[in-house]
Amino acid sequence: MGEIFRHSNHESLNILKKCPTGNLVYQLDETVKLLPYECQEEMLKKFSIIIPAYNEEERIYPVLEEISNFINSNLLPWEVIVAIDGDDDTYELVCSFNKNFNFVKSNRSKQRDGMGGAIRRAILQSEGEYIILMDADGSAKLSSLLNGIKFLKNYDIINFNRYSLKENSIPFKRWLSSRIFNFLLKGIFGTNIADTQCGYKMMRKSAIIPILRKITVSNAFFLSAIFIYSKQLRISTIELPIKYEHSDGSKFNVFMTGISYLVSITAFKIRNSSLFEYTPKSIRNIYYDKLRYL
Repeated sequence: MGEIFRHSNHESLNILKKCPTGNLVYQLDETVKLLPYECQEEMLKKFSIIIPAYNEEERIYPVLEEISNFINSNLLPWEVIVAIDGDDDTYELVCSFNKNFNFVKSNRSKQRDGMGGAIRRAILQSEGEYIILMDADGSAKLSSLLNGIKFLKNYDIINFNRYSLKENSIPFKRWLSSRIFNFLLKGIFGTNIADTQCGYKMMRKSAIIPILRKITVSNAFFLSAIFIYSKQLRISTIELPIKYEHSDGSKFNVFMTGISYLVSITAFKIRNSSLFEYTPKSIRNIYYDKLRYL
């Protein structure tokens, strides 16, 4: 068994680099977890954990607590950016975390930018070589994502699939809407990812930047557009299972989500076709100004 690193100074980082053992053991939520050897080298690189948030001040606290304690106890050179979409109390909460953990930062827009817009801002602000996207509701723990790190050596983008484990607790209406949506994406755009809307992803920053230059949507369809453009740009992707527990406080609305999906797919298809040239500007503005926040 490897060493458990709980030191309070940065000298332990050098100890970690020199550690001759085959595994890195870390402490998280009072449970000793074991990471395979291939994760060690990658974990010492700079990661930026990005959490988009809109009125999430009540649910994001335990998420930030888990992540901050993990980074701090292992002295990893990581950062956390909470991308706040709008003016709410989440900003004050993030500031309170920053007093104890200076790697916890905020990226705030007082006006709504949509989930995609918030993620875009945070990625452009980030300093990490790698990006980890996480939801603010804590439906999946950081510990269930970390084994994906070893795949970053061979893949540019890692998507986590909420529906690949039978024990995951997900309401039927959410499961059904996701299955229909991703079936349409595969048929229309040829994507090979089964759960594009999952909020948990890992990626190389160098791979996502070219995709950001192409994405024009700023609502939740942003997450799916990543894989439409990664296919076009031949950026490598892989999908992995994740332990996921549906959050009771979720703001998911099947009707509004269905409208959003249909509008986004239609608008995205038009935007990337010859029809866009002939679409009146007034029609374009309806989507970009009114519907992108659905």
